[in-house]
Amino acid sequence: MKEIISGLGLLFVIQGVGGLINHLTNGGKSWFLVNYINAFQGFEIVMDIIFIVVGGVISLASWKIGGTTKGEN
Repeated sequence: MKEIISGLGLLFVIQGVGGLINHLTNGGKSWFLVNYINAFQGFEIVMDIIFIVVGGVISLASWKIGGTTKGEN
């Protein structure tokens, strides 16, 4: 479970950082999620930053979750 949550956090961070770079460099449509959700249009950079923060929080939370990973067994 810890690996899934950590992977989800990484996914949010990648989407946020990549989208932020894409929007700051006036990149075109790409595979970043913010480009395809109509409710986010006009707030792309803000949403990219929110994705980065949410991904960081999820990643930090995954460190706090008790449990073992395959390497700890």
